[in-house]
Amino acid sequence: MGAGKAWKGGRTALGATVFFNGSLIPLEKAKVESEDQGWLYGFGLFETVLVFRGKPVLWPEHRQRLEEGRRYFNLPLPLRWEEIEEGAREVIRINNLSEGALRLTLSAGPEPGAKPGNLLIRPRPLPYSPQDYRKGFGAGWSKVRRNEHSPLTQFKTISYLENLLAWREARKRGWEEALLLNTRGLVAEGSRSNVFLVKKGKVITPSLDQGVLPGIIRQKVIEICRELGCEAAERPVTPAELLEAEEAFLTNSLMLVMPLVKVEGRPVGTGRPGRFTEEISRALEARILPD
Repeated sequence: MGAGKAWKGGRTALGATVFFNGSLIPLEKAKVESEDQGWLYGFGLFETVLVFRGKPVLWPEHRQRLEEGRRYFNLPLPLRWEEIEEGAREVIRINNLSEGALRLTLSAGPEPGAKPGNLLIRPRPLPYSPQDYRKGFGAGWSKVRRNEHSPLTQFKTISYLENLLAWREARKRGWEEALLLNTRGLVAEGSRSNVFLVKKGKVITPSLDQGVLPGIIRQKVIEICRELGCEAAERPVTPAELLEAEEAFLTNSLMLVMPLVKVEGRPVGTGRPGRFTEEISRALEARILPD
């Protein structure tokens, strides 16, 4: 990925085969009922899983997070997990998805907690290119604030409008990512990523109580840092501290580790991808990507 294995693409093409409530069908035939509360209120959950060399990466971790979310919201699955996993493998196979992603969406359905909702697995291209990793991302502060008191920050819900508005704001202003502060004015996360900074040989990331999604790659990076003998702290982070960092990077399940080199046009560190970021990226890829 960071070594140039990613490829850039757009939306999933119509005609792609998806897995919808137990059946393999064309994407355009996957429909939900008008009373589905996912459609009406954004009530549901999703996971985005990296596919590398035809295999889903960190599937058990994505499954666990979706399970935790559906239990919290009392959302029954329409299928057994064994059927869902087989459906994911079939979507990869039929669409010849060697490198890309799977998006799993579980909606609440018309009667949350009583009747299973709809489950969709669809293929996606990767949105990041090798050039992105060589150049690094620029970002800026979004007008959207993250409510650190909301329980929704702990789950990947399909109620995603705040993130979408922040990301559109970033694109409009020529940034690759938008950074969200919480209601206290402290760094929370990106519109679609977790945030890390490197300072005096230590890695720091906003703690979960700052309104941060418990990202799967975020946790893997923390584990890798500690294995390498580097202190990895989870604590509140001020905007000034991020701007004064020696290096910074972003993480999510598709980008893995992306250098963050500018904030509001101001260089972070040298303004180029840093050595430690590259080291973490290589260690992460070696740990999680299939041979």
